[in-house]
Amino acid sequence: MINKSKMKKQGQIFSLFLVFITLFMVGVSVSLYSIQQKNIQNSLVSPLSVLNVRDARNIFDMRERSLIVSSLKKTNGKFGTEKFLREFRSNVISGVTPKMKEFIFSNLSWKGTQVSNFNKESFLENIVYCNSCFSGAGSSVIVFRRGNIDKSFDLRALDRYKVNFVVGFNFNLTREYIISKKDGKFNVEVK
Repeated sequence: MINKSKMKKQGQIFSLFLVFITLFMVGVSVSLYSIQQKNIQNSLVSPLSVLNVRDARNIFDMRERSLIVSSLKKTNGKFGTEKFLREFRSNVISGVTPKMKEFIFSNLSWKGTQVSNFNKESFLENIVYCNSCFSGAGSSVIVFRRGNIDKSFDLRALDRYKVNFVVGFNFNLTREYIISKKDGKFNVEVK
């Protein structure tokens, strides 16, 4: 005859054994999964620097617009004449603040090449605020264009030892203003 109490004890031990085996296998699966994830994990590029450049450009645009208005007020002569344009351009160039220069010249690229060793004052006068950037002599409207310059740099992941891809970033800084004078007041509009 079979002892039922002995079978119950063997059944309980066997079921307890199955629970331990199951927990062990789940632990092995989870640990293998986490090891695999660490080995194939990639490192993402942060968009923070792109957002910083966009915000800095907005601040620069506000400063430049304020500079244009103050330069127009300082300029003597009849609006729209060649003399007025030359003096206005000179006032704009001399009014560029160090913070504006810092924004322009950081990560500067021109015609697709990174600009690093150059005369900043000459670049400002001949490229950013060149003679051809100011037009409208003999008319009731002055068109002022910022030179065709870019900011470009590579966005890299924080952890370079993981799988990551470098993303090239290019931000064009060209801008055009339409300036008119009505009833003794200057009107500066962004085109």
